Amino acid sequence: MKKYITRRDLLKFAGGTAVGILFTPVPWKLLDDTAIWSQNWGLIPKLPHGPITTLYSVCTLCPAGCPVKARCINGMPYGLSGVANHPISHGYLCARGLSGHHLAYHPLRVTIPHKFSSKGNDSRLQPLSLDQTVSELAARIQNAHGSVVFLNRNPQNGSTGIYQQFVQKLPKGIHAELPSNEDATLRALQHLHTKDDVEFKFNFADADLIISFAAPLLDNFGTPGNVARLLSHSNNVKKEYIQIEAIQSASALKANQWIPVKPGSEGILALSIANILVTEDLITQRAKQEITDYDEYVRLVKKYSPVETASATTVSPETVRKLAFTLASSRSSILLSGADPGGGPFHQDTDRAIAGLNVLLGNIGKTISVCRKPRTSLPPLQDWSELDDHSISVLIIDGSETGYAYPWELIERKLVPNQNVVVTLSPFVGESAAHADYIIPTTTYYESVAGISSDGSLPYETFSIARPILPKQEGTIEQQEFILRLSSALGLSINAPASDSLLKERVNEIYSGQHGTVFSVIEGTSTPVHSLSGVDELYSTLYDGGIWIGNLEKGKRTYRFALSIHPENMSGVHDALVLIPSGRKGEISSTTVSPIMSKIFQESELHFNANTVLMNPSTMARKGLSENCQATVRTSKGSLPVVVHASNAVPPDVINAWIGPLPNNSSAKQYFSHTTVLSLCDVTTDGTWRITDAEIVGSENT
Repeated sequence: MKKYITRRDLLKFAGGTAVGILFTPVPWKLLDDTAIWSQNWGLIPKLPHGPITTLYSVCTLCPAGCPVKARCINGMPYGLSGVANHPISHGYLCARGLSGHHLAYHPLRVTIPHKFSSKGNDSRLQPLSLDQTVSELAARIQNAHGSVVFLNRNPQNGSTGIYQQFVQKLPKGIHAELPSNEDATLRALQHLHTKDDVEFKFNFADADLIISFAAPLLDNFGTPGNVARLLSHSNNVKKEYIQIEAIQSASALKANQWIPVKPGSEGILALSIANILVTEDLITQRAKQEITDYDEYVRLVKKYSPVETASATTVSPETVRKLAFTLASSRSSILLSGADPGGGPFHQDTDRAIAGLNVLLGNIGKTISVCRKPRTSLPPLQDWSELDDHSISVLIIDGSETGYAYPWELIERKLVPNQNVVVTLSPFVGESAAHADYIIPTTTYYESVAGISSDGSLPYETFSIARPILPKQEGTIEQQEFILRLSSALGLSINAPASDSLLKERVNEIYSGQHGTVFSVIEGTSTPVHSLSGVDELYSTLYDGGIWIGNLEKGKRTYRFALSIHPENMSGVHDALVLIPSGRKGEISSTTVSPIMSKIFQESELHFNANTVLMNPSTMARKGLSENCQATVRTSKGSLPVVVHASNAVPPDVINAWIGPLPNNSSAKQYFSHTTVLSLCDVTTDGTWRITDAEIVGSENT
């Protein structure tokens, strides 16, 4: 019987139990039906007897940082819920958040360092001591010819300063970050803005019309409870929500209107709307003055009349014209684009075409707030996409989850071929670990203290503290502690206070500013910071689940934009059958989904498993496919066995492939493959993978 694990095993079974059962400190099998547990009580973690208490913390499963009320027995949580009357989350907690305390006992949990013996798929996973791991990595860093990169997937983390010090003391050290998937429009405006001294924030509360180009606004976007509330009612403003998207997503179903668009033509549609706004003189005089290349921009958009673009977008000229006039008559609107959690972002020029509509309509400074960038002593992190290809010798990946997919190909492109080492700091042997050389077992959710800052969906600053509500697993280490040990082995001197000291420094800064309010979840009230007795009261309120809401300093009133767009860079419109990946935020990886949620995927199919594809019935009939049949999807990158379901939400000639956890029976024949949907996608040079030419055949024809 096989006694060891290979890299191929992780690539095949990262979503199942075959590997995880060897690592987990508490064997928790994924059962097809939880009723079977009654026959296997010995497999289930048991709570100790003791008093029932309540603790408050903050969920760190994604950057939203929703507050959590934990009901505990003898200090151990047995149930999580949202916090009622909270000013940001409004009592909302998503399904993953409700079961987040289970993840400490996930079957894929790892509690000792491991490394692969080689880069090959058949290389064996070997356990080793932390001291040995640190020693080997220090030697690799010292001998690195290329750069040494720390890839920070959660820059709001309070330990960012430690990581920055670490890379600054290395000859070729770089501190990089992945771009936020939910700030595409804000990031585009930043690029179009002629100065970099301000940043942009959405102000959904003041908008009466919101037009989304595929952004999953009504499907756990941003801080979900806050966004959903603002989109439904706020400031006594009646809102209209329009979703423009190829597939009828959850957000499209909930919208006031869904406008289907041909995949890849979203940027063309945005320029077509701009065409009407310009030719009908529906834009403000102020907007004309703010656009430094206005004449050039007008020449561009005049090429995109709705009549000429109708065949490319499948949106009628009448619909485009109505959209433009609706926008012009709106008191306050927002237009935004966004990445699908599985399908990724648009090309930058598509995002800029959409973002530029906000400039034309005078939304800047109104529904899109303009704020001065917060003063900080830390230099900005480098955008991962801007790093040179084949330049990284040592890559250390932060174990934080963004909730969004990111193809490994985009990581691999940056590595020095055959002469690199990849380290993942993670509590789980998930997808990233399958590609790494070293796996460092870090603490997981609710096991350590962390600071949480606001995202772009909020037009103000926030700060809260995620307190630990679970004991730290023996053998695990906090990320910043590992970096400090590695720094010591390299002879680097780093000023690194403990985690709680770092948080206290941030709280001191907030208290010194004497602005904003702090909400206490225990009292259910908000208090101005200047009315608090001191910094200790502020810290204790935050540590007990509270949140500070501060005022961002407004930017200058005059904003200048250069709306330079290169349409040739937008996603091409495909005429053949195409593969479009999709996913739900936080559910694209098995390591962020509690095993108990398997019933949502396995039986109800409210959320789809990996390797599930949805197709329009007409396309299925043409391809000779039937409901729930097995088939094979093929692209230029390879093939993948899938299960097919019919859905009228998917347009003809589209294979909508879902990225999610593998089903419990992951060793079944149809899932016995280390190929994933992402590995089938054409990943372009600009880092997008939304549309790929594909083919599908039924299993009986393969």
